[in-house]
Amino acid sequence: MNPGSDTLRQLPTIALVCDFPEPPVSGNGPPTLLSEHSVRTLFHEMGHAVHSVLGQTPLQSISGTRCSTDFAELPSVLMESFATAPEVLSLYARHWETDKPLSESMMQSMAADRVAHGSIYGAVENEAQILMALVDQAYHALPADGGRRSFDSTDIYHQVFSTHCTLPDPQDGNTRTSWQGFFGHLYGYGATYYSYIFDRAIANKIWHDVFQGGKLSIDRQAGERYKNEVLRWGGGRNGWDCVAGVLGDANPSNANGLLAEGGEEAMREVGRWGLGRDGISS
Repeated sequence: MNPGSDTLRQLPTIALVCDFPEPPVSGNGPPTLLSEHSVRTLFHEMGHAVHSVLGQTPLQSISGTRCSTDFAELPSVLMESFATAPEVLSLYARHWETDKPLSESMMQSMAADRVAHGSIYGAVENEAQILMALVDQAYHALPADGGRRSFDSTDIYHQVFSTHCTLPDPQDGNTRTSWQGFFGHLYGYGATYYSYIFDRAIANKIWHDVFQGGKLSIDRQAGERYKNEVLRWGGGRNGWDCVAGVLGDANPSNANGLLAEGGEEAMREVGRWGLGRDGISS
């Protein structure tokens, strides 16, 4: 029962359906072992699950991930940072035979590899995500009045690529690529694919300002603050209020209630936070 009422509260039932390789049928040999990328993906999807599990809204229709799309990816993207935080790694990452946790040197090596990867590929991967967001906007900015019978999605894709990408469009006289045909998010995330890079900027800010870059990744107070200001609300609270609440009034980025007001100035402030160099998974 909900306190002070005669209504029942339905606890969420969440399932993560994964497609990781199965261990050998014989039972001999290692179990399913995940790469770091697969672990980050698992944590990403777990972020969505936690968002739903911790929802405390009065209505199911606004619980958990049933919020604005450009806010729904925040918990999942932030959760990726927990996957590789040393304080969290030591809790779950163990050798499948000896059950020993990862050594300090191995965790340092993994961190160094991520820095190296970001230095080499981070900008390219971020640019690719920005390109996809721009293509998505270009397609969905067209009027839906049926008057554009000559619509050519490949033309638009190459126009956006040529205008915004650092490297030249790889056209060698042969048939142009139609990469956008493989871009499944054009449907489920129509006109909102920018959510991934937008929420990554916010997630990085929360990770560094609230969880101190991982030092407070298992700190109860930091976790409760994040839960109470972000996760519990679902779509029952404006996303800007959630971000402003978790960062706090004393945060310079939220001076004079800037973030809670939303609007163009708040968007510019998020833009100043940047994406980091990790690249983006989706």
